[in-house]
Amino acid sequence: MSAPLAGVGGGRIWKMPTQTKTLVAVGVGISVILLSWWIKRLFSKPKKPPQRRQLSLRTPEVPSVTDFSNLSDSDRTYRTAPSRQSMRRRLGPSISGSVPPSEAVLFGGLDNCRETISSLQKAMNGLEMIKNRSDRDRQRAESLAAVLDRLRFVEADLNRVIQEGGFDHLKAEDGVSLGSGFQLAPSMRTKTLSVLSDESFMSAVEDFAVSLDEDPSAPNYEIASDELLFLQQGYEAARNGQVACRRDRSDICQCANEEEFLAKLFCIRKALNIVCADEHRRVWLQNSGRTLLGNLMQNCQQDPTTFFKAYDDMMNFFEDEINREMAEDELRMRGVPELGFWDVILDFILLDAFGDLKSPPSAIYSVTKNFWLSQSMKYSTISTVIWSMLKAKRQRLQYPNGFIAHFYNISEAVSPSITLGFLGTDAQIGELCYYFKEQVTQLVLDLFNPKRVRYTTVEEMADDAWVIIQNRTESILSRLSSELLM
Repeated sequence: MSAPLAGVGGGRIWKMPTQTKTLVAVGVGISVILLSWWIKRLFSKPKKPPQRRQLSLRTPEVPSVTDFSNLSDSDRTYRTAPSRQSMRRRLGPSISGSVPPSEAVLFGGLDNCRETISSLQKAMNGLEMIKNRSDRDRQRAESLAAVLDRLRFVEADLNRVIQEGGFDHLKAEDGVSLGSGFQLAPSMRTKTLSVLSDESFMSAVEDFAVSLDEDPSAPNYEIASDELLFLQQGYEAARNGQVACRRDRSDICQCANEEEFLAKLFCIRKALNIVCADEHRRVWLQNSGRTLLGNLMQNCQQDPTTFFKAYDDMMNFFEDEINREMAEDELRMRGVPELGFWDVILDFILLDAFGDLKSPPSAIYSVTKNFWLSQSMKYSTISTVIWSMLKAKRQRLQYPNGFIAHFYNISEAVSPSITLGFLGTDAQIGELCYYFKEQVTQLVLDLFNPKRVRYTTVEEMADDAWVIIQNRTESILSRLSSELLM
């Protein structure tokens, strides 16, 4: 045969048309491609869907410089800054639009630092109550105190970085500054007389971390509840809504509930009014307060002359009946219901001051804990800070020469010494200041304890209250005087 056979059928040669050949070739090619794609998909590993990153309690690994340089811009932003939505929630709508992302991160970091300090301070309060139980508890309390000190230095440094950025002038919707006094919510320390209250971020006045010593010479009355007739009058007045108070201090006074606190407060006010009505006792209290604070300043190596003058001016101020009415009006505007020893001296001045000293302004705390500064430099810096704070407070006074103004004069003289004593690095002075705090706190507890004072009649309770006040005051005076002689 001269040519190959294309097909055999019926004894004749058959050839496939050209168009049919083309269609067959295309079909076979497509089939091969689809088969290859299907085989590859069948044997390949399925991709996991992208998951949103979640916060972990573990400390993230810090990438090296090489790893960081290989990251995309989006990854860098995600790893180094919180989302804009979260920062808007932190800072509020009024300032989130005017703060650059990098500055917003600083504000968020400062907020987180303060939240951590607040949480650790609560733990510290609990450890302080049991630190004398064993050496292990004491070491734990000291270690946590050191951690808190370092965190407060970090907080002060962050404040300085924010101020240097020029955005500390911004105001939130409630008018609170975001600089050294940066807050996310209005301060709860309103209507207080404390010098340090303007920049306090955590009141915590309900938790007094002191080791209270029982006085072995104190009485221990065992009186049946049906014989506490005066206390029953207090409960009746509390149930009828006749007892007003500026703040519920049930926890401090170890009362079961607010009703018990108000009932005992009713009795304490009447008993202390009888104590202060006696001129001899009133003069003794005035002189003791003058000597006590003067000795405390001398123990801090400060001249009390300015304090003595301001204190004497205050005592002369109350000699005029018109001035007493002015003082009542001033205190009533600050929520103080009565012009008495409990409401003004114990509750409004001392207990509030102890609470503010537990969370001082970072500017003051960073100075007092600086071991590189001399005591004279610390005192000068704190005096300047307190003077500026009092200057702002004086501008808001309704009575420029009233009771509050006189008290600010006393605070300007004595507050630097007390602040440096409580917060400074001098252990001996700090021990004296905390002894003073312990005695005042124990005095309050004794007044609310039916085993220490007789809630039978107002006269018997007044006698017991006077003995307690006299003993606690003399204990402080004796301790301060003995330290001066050493």
